[in-house]
Amino acid sequence: MDLMTLVVLFAGGVVAGGVTAVAGGASFLTFPILIAAGLPPLAANITNWIALTPGNFMALAAYRAELAEMRNEMRAHLWVSFVGGALGGLLLLWTGEARFEKAVPWLILTATVFFALGEWLKKRFNALRDPAHRPSRRWLLAFEFVLLVYGGYFGAGMGIVLLAALTISGKQSIHHANAQKNLMTVALSAAGIIIFLPSGHVVWSYALPLFAGAMLGGYSTVRFVKRIPERAVRNAVLVWAITLTAYSFWKYG
Repeated sequence: MDLMTLVVLFAGGVVAGGVTAVAGGASFLTFPILIAAGLPPLAANITNWIALTPGNFMALAAYRAELAEMRNEMRAHLWVSFVGGALGGLLLLWTGEARFEKAVPWLILTATVFFALGEWLKKRFNALRDPAHRPSRRWLLAFEFVLLVYGGYFGAGMGIVLLAALTISGKQSIHHANAQKNLMTVALSAAGIIIFLPSGHVVWSYALPLFAGAMLGGYSTVRFVKRIPERAVRNAVLVWAITLTAYSFWKYG
């Protein structure tokens, strides 16, 4: 890897970390950077997945109190997350490079729709906090499972929809919903680590600078990025996602 590629990966990670702190959508930035750096789509997806995983574990520290309050109700959600993530990861390895490459435009389109509708879904699902309109726990777990299979396979945009869906369960606050989302994502990440690390598709020379940049960006740029209205950040990410979707259909469709 040349020095310029290393700098681009690190800088992309810094920007992605800052954007994630405010609006979410890091994969929209980091996945195409890995593609542009020369990785094939399958290796780029798995390398991106591994590079961004440690940040999921670190996010739990901020929600220790909320998680302690919910510890008795999380077991089923954790199993759904782990099994769904493992199934999605195995599906990714089973389909292989050729099928994944053909699926890339549709996956990015799906992620873009998730991102675009994220705030609308949160508001719509918030109306379902009323117990009279709340779906059964079985249906919620089934929806989570499908979403987490997608998360194990590709994952971009999953967190936004998962957070919106968790409002259905009647959490005391957005902080409880966010805490549960992060814990479920960690369970998903644990499954991914087990599936992907032995696969040979992780390109560590690309993953490490991306990871380092994302960690730095998540901490050092939060104060700066928070000065920008969240709507402006989200709109910028959405424009980029739409552009990336169009490019993907042109290149891989």
